[in-house]
Amino acid sequence: MSKPTLSYLETYIWSGLVLNGLRKAAAENNFMEILPSIISSSYEPGAKHSFAVLGDKNLPQVISDESGNVQVKGKEKYYLPVSHVVEKQMSLEFLEKVYCVAPCLRLVMDGEESSGKHLYNFFQFEIEWRTSSMEDVFLQGEKILVSLAKTILEDQITPQSETGLRNIRALAKSNYPTITFSEGHRLIGNSPDLRRDFTPEEDEKLTKLFDIPFWIYDYPEGVRDSIYHQNDEGSYDTYDLMLPFGYGELTTGGIRPKTAEEILQQSKRLGKSYSTAYAEWKDRSQIQTAGFGIGLERIIRYMSGCDSILDIVQYHDLGPNRNINKDFFKEKEAI
Repeated sequence: MSKPTLSYLETYIWSGLVLNGLRKAAAENNFMEILPSIISSSYEPGAKHSFAVLGDKNLPQVISDESGNVQVKGKEKYYLPVSHVVEKQMSLEFLEKVYCVAPCLRLVMDGEESSGKHLYNFFQFEIEWRTSSMEDVFLQGEKILVSLAKTILEDQITPQSETGLRNIRALAKSNYPTITFSEGHRLIGNSPDLRRDFTPEEDEKLTKLFDIPFWIYDYPEGVRDSIYHQNDEGSYDTYDLMLPFGYGELTTGGIRPKTAEEILQQSKRLGKSYSTAYAEWKDRSQIQTAGFGIGLERIIRYMSGCDSILDIVQYHDLGPNRNINKDFFKEKEAI
């Protein structure tokens, strides 16, 4: 596991600077900020949700807080967000282009604790607008990130490491390349017919081949755990924006399903994530959108040049992220 390189003061400064830069870039491109939904009664297709339990005029009763056997009794339960992919689409019934800074809670899978890229609770800079064009998405995403990079480069206050400066300058370049999912596998020596996602090691290997951010698109069936429009060739109009120099995935998104039937069929294939609310909304509104979510802590890690995403956890955050590596945070307090 990497060592901390940022002081808590530097973590706060970098977080504020990147947030301000992203908001500035979104405003330049006519996006309106909306408020994220913190809890929901609806299951997000493909998500592995955690729960919030509400009491009835009193706090919920904690029957057991034993690790691995937590039991809570209350009046109501709601789903905590893994992303805000459905909610931001629904807001476009009234608006043209939206974004929000969305708190998310995700289970950290085996092996991810030491990746330097994964957190339990994190933030997504969620972007969505009315479009059905991947070319439009690639151009819009590039505009936002180039603007962000230029804003940071113009800042004369924040100390920038050699690695961070290299990373920011790469982000500021134009004409991000695009490659298909099959091409990505071919570039790292795999069969282009391979129908599984990249492993963390492959992700790092692939992105070390680039010195500029790039898009991966055209995913085969069975790779994603969310739902997207299936094109005429049978693959899915979903994409990732990858950071160069081995940093890996920054954003995931896609062209949303175009019909209620498409939503229901894919939701059923994903198992217990089946929910009719999203499909009913699509059937009624007939609104077509696309978008993506920028991992906030990931872009801050990349631009600051620090080694581990744990360095972006702020001092006041006393949630489960601190259990990923307690020694890391003890060392960070000494900086």
